[in-house]
Amino acid sequence: MIALSLRDQIDVYASTLKTGNALFRRASEGTLGVEEVAFYLTNIRELVKTTPRQLTVARRHAKRLGNDALAAHFHHKLGEEVGHDRWADEDLETLRPRVRAVSPDVCASMRELIAWIDATIEEDPVLHLAYMLFSEYLIVLLGPAWLELLEARCGIPRSSMTVIDKHAELDRDHVDEAMDEIDRLVDDPAKLRRMREVVADATAHFERFCTEVCDSERRRHAPAA
Repeated sequence: MIALSLRDQIDVYASTLKTGNALFRRASEGTLGVEEVAFYLTNIRELVKTTPRQLTVARRHAKRLGNDALAAHFHHKLGEEVGHDRWADEDLETLRPRVRAVSPDVCASMRELIAWIDATIEEDPVLHLAYMLFSEYLIVLLGPAWLELLEARCGIPRSSMTVIDKHAELDRDHVDEAMDEIDRLVDDPAKLRRMREVVADATAHFERFCTEVCDSERRRHAPAA
């Protein structure tokens, strides 16, 4: 089964994330500051704000290719994803009194991630199913544990991270549905290799973003060349 293979691949990555990922490690050490968390939220806001547009494009592309079942799936997902950027807006408002200054600009790694998702959809909208499983399953697996570390060790209350908390809750029900939909909609076993590459690429983009978040304060205070 294609979905099971993708899930196993994500499980392997998740098993290393708590010790190998920069963002998780800093939260565990209690050294992730409020400015870095605000920087993270600013960029996550951009990602979730972009999701409806990407689902709309994926639906249109699937329809153009004559894949009505895939187009209908993306239309259904679109109804679930609209407006989630407001959660990040509210989270940033709760942190604002504690934040000295955070750039409103989207960072390079997030721009690259969004551009890569766009390109993947353009290549083949079926591939977007692999990215969606990666993003939903990973937040279910590790989102709650990361939020606990932020609250207990970094002083960032869970109530200031609702964009993660709510997605972890909502996506718990979406993961099994996503796997069923992959196996229903992807009937060509040859697609598995490319879909596994998409998961690997998503992992690499996510790691670069986490590293950039952790380096954001150091770069901001670095002397000008």
